[in-house]
Amino acid sequence: MKAFNEVLGKEIEIPDNPKIVSLAPSITDILYQVGAWDNVVGVSIYCNIPEEAKEKPRIGAYLKVIYSRLDKLNPDIIFTTTGAQRNLSIELSEKGYNVYPVKLPISLYGIFENMFEIAGVLDKVDIAIERSKEYINMLSEVSDKLSGKVYYEIDLGGPISAGKLSYINNALEHIGLENIFRDDYSTWIQPDFNIVLEKNPEIILYELKPGSNYNREDIKKLFIDRGWNDIDAVKNNRIYVLKPDTLAHYGPSLFKFLRDIVSMVRG
Repeated sequence: MKAFNEVLGKEIEIPDNPKIVSLAPSITDILYQVGAWDNVVGVSIYCNIPEEAKEKPRIGAYLKVIYSRLDKLNPDIIFTTTGAQRNLSIELSEKGYNVYPVKLPISLYGIFENMFEIAGVLDKVDIAIERSKEYINMLSEVSDKLSGKVYYEIDLGGPISAGKLSYINNALEHIGLENIFRDDYSTWIQPDFNIVLEKNPEIILYELKPGSNYNREDIKKLFIDRGWNDIDAVKNNRIYVLKPDTLAHYGPSLFKFLRDIVSMVRG
């Protein structure tokens, strides 16, 4: 089977029953969901969804690969994403690997698009159709179930939030929350603490980085140290701590995570 990738402007040949390497957690999730898991021979160190991903050989990080391991696996296709992985995709392609970058989603609908694109490359569209029905039902269940202004923060070695052009903004709006940075035409934002104070969110969603074991009281102390004592979410203990790879994960498992967030906030 031949597949043309618009990002690299190249056509690649994919054999039947291909050996697959995924360098992005979202793609690893998709490969599992569309029934291509047995073909996955390697993943990145950040691919932890599904749980079975931890049993696959690790061939590198998000921006670097260990070529000795990659050569040993001899994959027929390597899936990457655009954005930060663009240079790695070009590097792999120039070294002769069959690389297929998938665009980063800017909405929940982009996650569906990515699933169908990958399924199309691997002749798994029928499975993707069935999965999409399940996910549409999940999204329907959580639509507008919450209300209020929300501040989202993730620890990426420093505080980062999401702007209007992020799938996270779309996800928050889908469940009924108003992102305080919804008018910032960016994907990711380094939040101005004074603006957060001014916007006075009623809910705060704080996503931990991998390996962190902070609890709600730890995060509340962090916010008080920033001078956020008078923010409604802090005063009313409406701070919700998310495990790593919750909203930061843009594979189809995000749809289930949204359901978990709604349950958490509603109590």
